[in-house]
Amino acid sequence: MHSTTTLQLPLKHATLALSAACALGLATQAIAETDRPGEGVSVQPAVASWTSAVPVSWAFVELLEELGYDVQTPISLSNPVAYLAISEGDADYWPNGWFPLHDPQLPDNFSDVATLFDPHCPACGIQGYLVDTPSIEEYGITGIDDFTRDEVKAAFDATGDGKADLFGCPPGWGCHEGINAMLDKFELRDHINHVDAGYAANFAEALSRIQAGEPALYYTWGPSAWLLSLVPGNDVMWINAPGIVEDEAERAEGVEGAVSDPIEMGFVAADIQVAANNNFLEANPAAAELFRQVRLPLEWISEVDGAMDEQDLTDAQVRPLVAEWIADNRDTVDEWLSAARSAAE
Repeated sequence: MHSTTTLQLPLKHATLALSAACALGLATQAIAETDRPGEGVSVQPAVASWTSAVPVSWAFVELLEELGYDVQTPISLSNPVAYLAISEGDADYWPNGWFPLHDPQLPDNFSDVATLFDPHCPACGIQGYLVDTPSIEEYGITGIDDFTRDEVKAAFDATGDGKADLFGCPPGWGCHEGINAMLDKFELRDHINHVDAGYAANFAEALSRIQAGEPALYYTWGPSAWLLSLVPGNDVMWINAPGIVEDEAERAEGVEGAVSDPIEMGFVAADIQVAANNNFLEANPAAAELFRQVRLPLEWISEVDGAMDEQDLTDAQVRPLVAEWIADNRDTVDEWLSAARSAAE
């Protein structure tokens, strides 16, 4: 009896210990699965070819990896190819959609096989015309139509042809066509000369003139490093300009550094959105919820784009800057991740 009893007690304790260990192991596994719902899932992103797309791309890579996903290196694709790749499942998502600008580039069946999420950077894809702040104040400039006034034309005439010079875009760019269409539609050719050299050269000329205290009118867009070199609301101001099509006549509200609120930019302000394959989303509710949650500030995207330009950073060298931003905004990021994890439960 004693020997049997002696043998039974350790066995009982061992069974309890084993049960506890198993329960602990299952609980630990459950916690791990909850924290990393993407564990074991490979994800293939696409990324746009312009530089300001890079920090946006790495932000989603970093966050998906925190959810446990095995995210592959983003493949650089042109817009139409990216949307085709998503619709066919060759890429799982692309965080660089500019809408409505990219609407014509979507495949016919895109809405059946893919999803466009609410903007992670609403109205961030802005483009339009800017004037140095001292000239805004001196000449009372509020819009492009002010450049039909003789005193304004004379002040902004850098080439001596009697017209105000608009430092714009080179041939082949969409903005080149947009500027020329505006000049033609609103009969501004006799008042404004579109300087259509390479954009970097044009911006350098506008920057040089403004730094020298001379007037300058130029076109730019954001997110971009250009918005850091001449800061709207400080060095320069966005001015009103009519759109060349009816849809572009809508006024934008809350544009930082604009002469009016709302302001007529002349171009549609694009929402920057994630596009993703529906099959991927259905299989990965955590990723889908993350795409719904993320919001990225225009100023930060432009700052990283500026650093890329100034320091000649590679795509890989941008990633630590993204990780730093995530660390600085940890509380907000954790809310996004918590929502994504809850969606997977």
